[in-house]
Amino acid sequence: MKTITAYKCNKCGLVMYPYHDRCLNCKGRDFKEITPTSKGKLLTYTVIEQLPWGMDERGRVLGVVEFDNGVKALGLIKEDAPRIGMKLKVGWEPVREMGGEKIYGLTFEKMK
Repeated sequence: MKTITAYKCNKCGLVMYPYHDRCLNCKGRDFKEITPTSKGKLLTYTVIEQLPWGMDERGRVLGVVEFDNGVKALGLIKEDAPRIGMKLKVGWEPVREMGGEKIYGLTFEKMK
């Protein structure tokens, strides 16, 4: 699986993903790179019924997941009945196709 990189501010400890030039909390510029863990919990989600042109799928679920080490990221939730707080494992796979090319992104599915 492809890994993503998050950034922890060395001044105030805020964890950010994706990268920002300055800390969103204290405006510091010194960061430590951290790698999210492979599992987390669902913080919030939304079901998207009206997707952009070219996407035939309806009812896509996007959610924000907090990894065990505090990193938060948005991704595709591969669950029909998501619940806030549910434990999920992370994946990196095609989330759509554009012009015949696969577009990869974060996916989350229920832990077994």
